[in-house]
Amino acid sequence: MKTILIVDDDQLVLEGTQTYLETKGFTTLGAKDGVEALQTIKDNHVDLAVIDIFMPNKGGFETISSLKNDLPIIAMSGVSAHRFEPLEFAESLGAQASLTKPFYPHDLLSAIRDLLEVESV
Repeated sequence: MKTILIVDDDQLVLEGTQTYLETKGFTTLGAKDGVEALQTIKDNHVDLAVIDIFMPNKGGFETISSLKNDLPIIAMSGVSAHRFEPLEFAESLGAQASLTKPFYPHDLLSAIRDLLEVESV
């Protein structure tokens, strides 16, 4: 069973994403910011991380930069600006995929399947 870390300061997004992925057979862990995410990864085996960009303490950009060589990363954000696309920047920092919030659950599953090469999710 694959373990996925969800990192988001929005408790509803965090819990909802965890619950959904657990119904699809994944083990999930949660963190509310990059500081918690790095500690969680240090203390647990994690196969993939889904990381929000804008969070307090240690944000997504810094967290992605810290983890880019350790595991596959999906960046997510609901923020977009005319001259600055945070998800494109996250991918330039090392995220292998990105999702604009709100996203469809099947899009998350597809990204996870692609990155983990899992057939039956």
